[in-house]
Amino acid sequence: MALISALIYLIIIIFKFKTRLIPPPLRLKTEKEYQEDLEIVKKHLGEEASKNLQTVKENPNLKQYLIITAHPDDEIMFFAPTIIGLRKQGFKVKILCLSTGNYDKKGEIREVEIKNCVKLLGVTEENVTVLDHPGLQDNPKQFWYPTAVSKVISEHINPDISAIITFDRMGISGHVNHRSVYEGIRYYINQNGNKAMPAVFTLKTVSVLRKYSSIFDTIFSLNAFLMPHAYSVGDRALFVSGLDEIYLAQKAMRQHKSQMVWFRWLYILFSRYMAINELTRINN
Repeated sequence: MALISALIYLIIIIFKFKTRLIPPPLRLKTEKEYQEDLEIVKKHLGEEASKNLQTVKENPNLKQYLIITAHPDDEIMFFAPTIIGLRKQGFKVKILCLSTGNYDKKGEIREVEIKNCVKLLGVTEENVTVLDHPGLQDNPKQFWYPTAVSKVISEHINPDISAIITFDRMGISGHVNHRSVYEGIRYYINQNGNKAMPAVFTLKTVSVLRKYSSIFDTIFSLNAFLMPHAYSVGDRALFVSGLDEIYLAQKAMRQHKSQMVWFRWLYILFSRYMAINELTRINN
């Protein structure tokens, strides 16, 4: 037993050092690589999604959805089914990331990685905004002030946005920065009233057991979604990815090379958030 434990520990150490000793290149993808990405999008999301990706600039009438996250890689680790589902329907998706994720001094690298990642999901570079605000720095021990989050968010809300999608009160993983995003949006709603902003949907946090039950959580999610609730169907949304879409999300996650330590490989294999998103509206 001791030998097995030592072997597992050695494998973990190797994975950790491999990640640190071989940093990813700090660059956006070339045009050739981008075209390869388009082919992947076309294969897994269909011709229409690929077409929308290439013509999004010429189609300003598409509905816009703003996904607000705390760090680069949140968009793919937690919101992939939503992004893919919206893009398949032809909607424009914008991503507002409130920090560069510079806790480990890799913020500059991670800012490039998020743009390479979301290209695979049909989101172009100009629809990704990564902030480096002094009051909103990546720190698992630092709660962001709701006033600061609210002010930043207010600068990125416009009449073209149909809905905002973000974390719920628990932040999925419990990270204080995730929870800060929710509290900041709540503060903005309370200060400005529901009429001053579009619909706001939050991603539901589930138990650890359900979180790592992968596609098997579909049974529980569908059951919870179909049960009678105090709010209308229009106040909830459920995105469930097929196997091709899960594969695409996993491939997109691997663009965050600086973050691919051993436990994230397990995450993309077993997390239900790579396959299922359950959203609830929090404003009227």
